[in-house]
Amino acid sequence: MFKAWKKLKYGARVLLSRGGGQPETVDIAGRSTVVMSGGDGPPFVYLHSSLGETFTWFPFYQTWAKEFRVLVPTHPGFGQSGGFDQIDTIEDMAFHYVELFDALGLEEVILGGVSLGGWIAAEFAIRWPERVKKLWICNAPGLWVDEEPLPDLFTIVHDRDKVRERMFHDPASAMATMVIQEKADEQKMLAAYQAMTVLARLVWERPYDPKLAQRLRRVQCPVLLLWSANDRVVPPSYGEAYRKHLPQAEWKLIPECGHLPMFEREAEFVAAISAFARDK
Repeated sequence: MFKAWKKLKYGARVLLSRGGGQPETVDIAGRSTVVMSGGDGPPFVYLHSSLGETFTWFPFYQTWAKEFRVLVPTHPGFGQSGGFDQIDTIEDMAFHYVELFDALGLEEVILGGVSLGGWIAAEFAIRWPERVKKLWICNAPGLWVDEEPLPDLFTIVHDRDKVRERMFHDPASAMATMVIQEKADEQKMLAAYQAMTVLARLVWERPYDPKLAQRLRRVQCPVLLLWSANDRVVPPSYGEAYRKHLPQAEWKLIPECGHLPMFEREAEFVAAISAFARDK
């Protein structure tokens, strides 16, 4: 009963937030890119994970929109964004985003993302450091830690229980069963397979960039490394690896949290990023 109530409560928050994000489609060299935006203030760009959390304006976007101009683009190949045939690598994603920022007139942004989005943000920042006012990276791959190789998510994609166990600290929670549904409808399953197809194309050869570590020294802006203490997909040791090459970075752990803190520990996740992103 309590789990059902928590699902209803979050569903109500999503409905109340929907009016905040206005989608538009921007053509980038033939790639139709969907961008949701809302709020006023310094431009704040959120790059999503492979979960594809851009199909609606979630409550955490709405909270940030009270202080920032929040922009949430959908990566090529995900959702309704096109251009999948032009994207082979994470570097291609980074170049896609510099072209998108040019098209939107964004000279300098607060940039960050979760998981895949955090890796793309890092790759963008090492190439165009002058375009990034502040950088936050959460639970992101991109580097490699020999002692803790990343798990192969493609082997468990059909087992919803195993996916929840990987993604959440508490896989039996209301949020875990709502995000990774036991019986998702056909549209959601197709979106999930589409996302995994894009991810496979990006990481099949290797799930990291062997040159990223040596290039992180190019990042000169303030950095927040935000990690989930119980991430079973990209463990905190990967955050420590980023920290080694970003000595200016602020390091913060979210306790009792798995790979998707924007859902499992929303309040702590939003508060940490908001405090970092504000002008000081």
